[in-house]
Amino acid sequence: MFPRIPAKARCLGIALFLWAGGFTPASAHPHVWIDMTTDLAFNDQKQLTALTVTWVFDEFYSAFAVEDFKKTPDGGYATSDLEKLVDVNLVNLKDWNYFTEVTANGKPVKFLTAKSAGATYDKKLGRFTMIFTVPLATPVAATAAAPVQFRIYDPSFYIAIDYVKTDPIRMVSGAHDGCTTTLKIPNAEKIWTSLPESAFTGTKNAGLGRNFASTATLICK
Repeated sequence: MFPRIPAKARCLGIALFLWAGGFTPASAHPHVWIDMTTDLAFNDQKQLTALTVTWVFDEFYSAFAVEDFKKTPDGGYATSDLEKLVDVNLVNLKDWNYFTEVTANGKPVKFLTAKSAGATYDKKLGRFTMIFTVPLATPVAATAAAPVQFRIYDPSFYIAIDYVKTDPIRMVSGAHDGCTTTLKIPNAEKIWTSLPESAFTGTKNAGLGRNFASTATLICK
């Protein structure tokens, strides 16, 4: 199912993000699936300060990622091993802005270095979860006139990242009374049929994932 990659790279989870970004037209569709939630943090001035992203990987990639780790007696994996996956994946994701795009009033928002916020493995479902926090370089306010929008996606669309249906975006800390989020999920079927052939050829498919990315809009009264 997966191309052979050295065990050291595989056990550190490097493979997932080395694949993203440069594929042939035949690969222009998802090979890895992620269920996602996003938690928003605010300061006392009701400004957005950070996003904490939770990714739950499909069972096939999860099995691949932990293949070289030794199981614990209960059938799981040591937290220290799982955290290695998060740390190395974040190093590789840095060049891709952590697959995260935030704008305030239409202008890009810069990030600081993302930090690991945890890792787990569901023994029953066989799914690996990584959690990481992306702090904003400067807190931003979201208003009706100048909303904050964010999208989290793999530009190559080798990895499909979709929000869960229940509580996909949560406001968890700081002053956020009067803040609301709306989520616009594109119709994947319509996108596939409307994209020009050039979107799947050569290097032009590098931004394919943008077409399928859900857009969240934050507004605080």
